[in-house]
Amino acid sequence: MRKLLLPFLLVLLALPVWAQASILTFTAERGESFQVRVNGRTLNRSFTNYVRLNDVRPGEHYIELRVRSRHGVYKMGQNILVPHGVEANYGVRTLGRSGKAYLKLLSEVPLRPVIIPAPPLPRYSDHHRHDEYCGHDRYDDRYDDRYKDDRYRDDYYGGNCRNLLSGRELERAIDAIRHRDFESTKLSIARDALRGNSIMADNLKRLLQQFDHESTRVEFAKYAYDYLCDREHFYYIYDLFRFDSSVRELEEYARRR
Repeated sequence: MRKLLLPFLLVLLALPVWAQASILTFTAERGESFQVRVNGRTLNRSFTNYVRLNDVRPGEHYIELRVRSRHGVYKMGQNILVPHGVEANYGVRTLGRSGKAYLKLLSEVPLRPVIIPAPPLPRYSDHHRHDEYCGHDRYDDRYDDRYKDDRYRDDYYGGNCRNLLSGRELERAIDAIRHRDFESTKLSIARDALRGNSIMADNLKRLLQQFDHESTRVEFAKYAYDYLCDREHFYYIYDLFRFDSSVRELEEYARRR
């Protein structure tokens, strides 16, 4: 059995790095609320000023917009070309009182490649007998690990606190976000800061304060929930949201998780 398993593991270890699917974002440059349809599929039932679509197929897509403004509702349809492996950020613009709107490409940011981790090697039981004749201390480092602070913290919070985001890393992320104008770029930086880390509810609240739009705060709060160390304190962030509907949406999301 082991002879058959070894070649299979070697093939898995040699898997290449796969490029991440493209991402498409839409931002109202003047803060208007809008509704987006991509290839006939409505992305947001409620009008918002920011929409993000993940896992976008590279190629041409037909975009339809309905934009609400003080002059009425603007409508448009436009084809766009989305390259492979980028975050394509589009600004939604309106033309005075003409009733027309259009999209302008603001940036195309290459996405980081996603590395598929190799599966762990099989572990076989250790039949070694630890006694006074074995030649080494039976209480080795594997037993001492349980007394480390990280283990205590993981046990207390249910294993969600590995690689906790430090204060210095948090300040760097906040500083990077503050120097960006577009909500989509801020969201990408915040997501990058959490990858492979965990965060406390108080620090999550500080990150959420860097966003200008409530819809973006809701989206990032949902994303960050899986990285939250003290999930029982998720409610700490609720006072950041102006609308009760946003709080209810987050409460329901947390219950489902």
